[in-house]
Amino acid sequence: MPRESVPPQTTSLNTSVDEQLRIMQASLEHLSDLVVVTDADLTPPGPRIVYVNQAVIERTGYDRERLIGASPRLFQGKDTCREALNRIGNALRRGERVREELLNYTSSGDAYWIGISIVPLFDDSGQLTHFVSTQSDITSRKRIESDLLLFRQAIDQSPSSVIITDNNGHITYVNNGFEINSGYSRDDVLGRTPGFRAWAPKSEVEKRAFWDRLDSGLPWRGEFVNRHKQGHRVVKRAVVSPVRNMEGNISHFLSVEQDITAEKEALSQLEYLAYHDPVTQMPNRRLLQQRVEALLHAPLIAPSAALLLIDLDDFKRINDAHGHGFGDRVLQKIGSRLQKQLLSESELVARLGGDEFGVLLCGRTTDAESDLIWRLEALSQQLARPLNIDGETLLLAGSIGVARIPQHGRSFVTLQRNADLALYKAKADGKGGYATFTAELNVAAQRRVRLEESLRLTILRDELSLAVQSQFGPAGDIRGAEVLVRWLRGPEGVPVSPAEFIPVAEASGLIKPLTLTVFRQALEIAAQLKAAGLRIPLSINLSSDLFRDSALIDALVDLVADSVVTPDALMLEITESLFIDTHPDLLRNMARLAELGFAFSLDDFGTGYSNLAYLKRLHLSELKIDKSFVDGLPQDEDNRAIVLSIISIARQLRLRVVAEGVETSAQADFLVAHGCELLQGYLLHKPSPAEEWLGQLMDGIEKNCRKGVDH
Repeated sequence: MPRESVPPQTTSLNTSVDEQLRIMQASLEHLSDLVVVTDADLTPPGPRIVYVNQAVIERTGYDRERLIGASPRLFQGKDTCREALNRIGNALRRGERVREELLNYTSSGDAYWIGISIVPLFDDSGQLTHFVSTQSDITSRKRIESDLLLFRQAIDQSPSSVIITDNNGHITYVNNGFEINSGYSRDDVLGRTPGFRAWAPKSEVEKRAFWDRLDSGLPWRGEFVNRHKQGHRVVKRAVVSPVRNMEGNISHFLSVEQDITAEKEALSQLEYLAYHDPVTQMPNRRLLQQRVEALLHAPLIAPSAALLLIDLDDFKRINDAHGHGFGDRVLQKIGSRLQKQLLSESELVARLGGDEFGVLLCGRTTDAESDLIWRLEALSQQLARPLNIDGETLLLAGSIGVARIPQHGRSFVTLQRNADLALYKAKADGKGGYATFTAELNVAAQRRVRLEESLRLTILRDELSLAVQSQFGPAGDIRGAEVLVRWLRGPEGVPVSPAEFIPVAEASGLIKPLTLTVFRQALEIAAQLKAAGLRIPLSINLSSDLFRDSALIDALVDLVADSVVTPDALMLEITESLFIDTHPDLLRNMARLAELGFAFSLDDFGTGYSNLAYLKRLHLSELKIDKSFVDGLPQDEDNRAIVLSIISIARQLRLRVVAEGVETSAQADFLVAHGCELLQGYLLHKPSPAEEWLGQLMDGIEKNCRKGVDH
């Protein structure tokens, strides 16, 4: 190997090695590199420092006296690479040059990196005399390299896709995240432009806007829709930034992309759910409101434009009878039928909740105003068509409330409210039809609100009273009576008809406390009858829905238990609507009341959902012939046939028959002649206040007693 030797001595100068070192020192003191000279003693603990230049003192913080005679290991610490030190030691023992990079420490413990080159020095005889170490401070470079390595590792480990292109847009680098997210390897994409992955080509305007922004030195932010290598669609949120070189010129472009496909799908699903009903997948109230408000701002509105509210009649009973899953399928089919009636994409059918639908009819500008009636008839016919689900045929009907646009409101809220008022009227008119909003309906609605508020206070203050109407046997004796609730002081201080306030009570939920009030007062009347030794059963009307309320049934049973009368002193009147109500609590509660001794009377028999099979299941004791069949007797042949049939059925089932609405002697004679046990009507007795009715009974008892004494 080539050997380094000290310059040959000249006879004139007769320079020694030490002298040469002094000369060397003078020339090295001004170097920026660190120079350390050690002796060549390789026996432990190793070479010792014989010289350091000023750069060593300034960089390490040690003074010269501390360094001369010390081991170069003074500069090393716990993190100095042991493998590098071993390589240096091996090279020195072989007398070879060596280059390494080492981590050294200053006197204060601060770390710095050096690039060290150590050269052995030999004298003229070839004897190793010294080692000269030249060190460059590479701390800044190592820091940059460390940072670059850290950045590279961070970029490669980032879940985001990172792409670097040259200034012509060709890919020069992609990270691991790109490979994972796109399915493409580095080899697949290097040299290509990122746009090759586009799901659909960008327009020239979009491309120009993209490059104009980057060429101006500004970052571009936006979204890309790309194609995965496997072919599926991927949405990316990206930031593309220009990268400048040391001269300030754009040399590359850096693109950082995040996969937001799942986020977009979730947002799309949330948006869908925000505007659609999850059961029927139809638009919901929110989307209907947007469409209506958009129509209200349109420059031209067709004369037949309207907002409709549709409510399926008695739908609750379908859910009770068949379950909610079955009911949901009914709603889906009804919704599909309604959607087929739309004439344009501007029109809309929405499910508003429960069994209620909203329909926006935009009409056509050429439509006559009467066209709305034609469309309402068509919708009613669709609702009335037989429906087959799971092999079962259903006959439904729907009531429709109509609010004209914009005549009946210039906001969705107003239109919806007015259509709802019209719907209420359609149901009150008999269901299965339609009604259009009028100003009178608004007045009626305000009255219902006042009635509800006043009725609530009236019940709370126990200000309702009872009237009683007697039921007579063929011999003219009182054999029963019906108690009727009366509201004598309404909102204006005048009486309110039961035909008006009972529906308000049922719609508002006040029917439950009202029933308890009536029941309690009837028990008080029954107690007075018992005290007088009179056995006159009192009939009390109960709303069908109340039989499903087990808590109410418990309250009624408790009221009887706390009184002095027994359940057989009361007759509970029910209606035929119970025939289509198969709610399990209903039959269970009726059976419970029957076991306790309560008797049941079927009111208005023959006017509703008559089903003879139910007559026994409902624990009946009595049938009541509706007034509509008594009217016209005995001349009306149809009514005669119906009444005689009811009496025959009752006789076969051993049920008592009561005829309501008896107003003429001819009616009474016909009914008695054909076996009707009880008669009730104005001919015999008009309802009178309970106190008055009881007073008349007591007077009659007292007169009979006096007659007995007189005789």
